[in-house]
Amino acid sequence: MDYQLDTRGYRCPLPLLMIKKALTSLGENDRLLVLISTESSEKEIELLCENLDCLYQRNEDHSFILRKRAK
Repeated sequence: MDYQLDTRGYRCPLPLLMIKKALTSLGENDRLLVLISTESSEKEIELLCENLDCLYQRNEDHSFILRKRAK
């Protein structure tokens, strides 16, 4: 299933906390589309995904598609 999380307009660290919470509720094949408003948040999200061991795809429109790694 696909989910969307709009963090535009929020300042760090709130988007990271929102993303982390959303990732914990994802199932194995679920995807999370995250919309962000600043480029500075992109690096933070990449680091968060690496720390949580999840897959991410960075898009040109300041969005990410996140998935949990299969166990």
